[in-house]
Amino acid sequence: MVRCLHFKIVNEPISRSLRILLLPLLLHLWLLLGACRGSCDGTTTTLRTELEDLEVMKSRLLIDLPENPGGPRRLMYVENRNGSNPLLQPEQWALGISGPLVTSGPVSLRGILAQLYNPLAHGAGSDVFADAAGLALNIDLDVAGRRGLQLRVIPGHWDLIGVYKKRVGAQLGSVITLPFGRRTECTVVGLLSAPPDQLEDQQAWYAEDPLFPGGLISHLAGSLTLELDPLRLRLMAAESAGRLVGPRTFATLQLHRKAPPADLDLLLGYCSPRYFTPEGDCGDLQWLAAARVERRFGPLNFTAGWRKELPPLSPFPEAFLESRDQLSTGIEITRKTASGRSWSMEGDAELEREWSPVGEKTDRCSLDAGSTLDWSVWSFTVGMKEEWGGDGERFRDARLVVGCDPSWGEARVEAGYRLNPLAGFHLAAALEAVWEGRRIFIQLETEDVLPRPASGDGRPAEDWLQLFSLRVGWEAKSRR
Repeated sequence: MVRCLHFKIVNEPISRSLRILLLPLLLHLWLLLGACRGSCDGTTTTLRTELEDLEVMKSRLLIDLPENPGGPRRLMYVENRNGSNPLLQPEQWALGISGPLVTSGPVSLRGILAQLYNPLAHGAGSDVFADAAGLALNIDLDVAGRRGLQLRVIPGHWDLIGVYKKRVGAQLGSVITLPFGRRTECTVVGLLSAPPDQLEDQQAWYAEDPLFPGGLISHLAGSLTLELDPLRLRLMAAESAGRLVGPRTFATLQLHRKAPPADLDLLLGYCSPRYFTPEGDCGDLQWLAAARVERRFGPLNFTAGWRKELPPLSPFPEAFLESRDQLSTGIEITRKTASGRSWSMEGDAELEREWSPVGEKTDRCSLDAGSTLDWSVWSFTVGMKEEWGGDGERFRDARLVVGCDPSWGEARVEAGYRLNPLAGFHLAAALEAVWEGRRIFIQLETEDVLPRPASGDGRPAEDWLQLFSLRVGWEAKSRR
């Protein structure tokens, strides 16, 4: 009888969807009742679901097991469903696990790996320069397209990794970390991949990036980190070569200082033209220099940044801008009183300039300033943002935000108005309720600036509703 029942279920059209739906529940039951009998006290289970525009449903189940001497352990199941599909058939789904010895499922890249896949894309103060090389479980509600597996053969010293992405293929490699004393650490990463060929008909004739010719390609990268409190110096160098690709280099030098009177980050990077990443993409920049400084003067916090980008020479110098300079600064002032009131003001300014080899330039400037008053459970924010470019186009927006944070949750209402070039409104509202480990929220926001309605405008109501985006969700958390 058991065999007949099994045969019937396997041959049902929805059997695959049922198995996918029941998998995380069965896994959770196995963990709670058998796998860690008597040792899972402190397990936290979190289930979160979001519904976007009444069409796309995103769900995630997280199971955080109690931390052991080897580190934290986490299990995850995430899925995305579309309203046009049957209820029991997820459009995308993934199962992930993260523990002291293995990480598997949807992953994000960390450390040197993130640099190899996207050279010279990170700023001077990016966390990528402090993270250890490897993979981390990606718990975003949107099912990540990159899958990976990391096995810690010798935890903290030797890892085997594999990364896979649809239409790109797999990359296999290893990470070796060798500490030399308490202040020096060396990390070596090796990768072997075979990205698909990029055909001519897949790319427009005016594209600047070269085409990947195909074949096997290998990457070997190493980093040397030196800790000299309060300084941290990190040098990274990498080389790529393949059967149809010549050797190319990629290197960065980063300096981080975190101590009074100011925090400082400096970055210098170089990437050879026609440097191909493990997925067959080409680096966008050839040179990069950046700096960032942050200093606090009592209630005032000041930040400033500078970034200069030099891409490889363009085959069309008269038509495409080449280098880019960027300056940014920010100021934040916070005042608190004994009566429970606080006042803050912040402002950000940015100047961006693009140059071409023939001396032409394009400027873009932006200024964003705002002030917030917190009084008891209420908060009031007013602000102004202005942006203009060398083509004469100018944008100016004003905003007002009113918030309330009672004991049961949070409420926010925001209204913005664009003064030019075309007058229009931006509206947003959010409501959240929290009680006993449960959370329910709803958010409504305009997708773009709503044009100011003209007199006698007979636009149907359903057309106006299409200009709004709606998010409804709930979250429940339990602890064993």
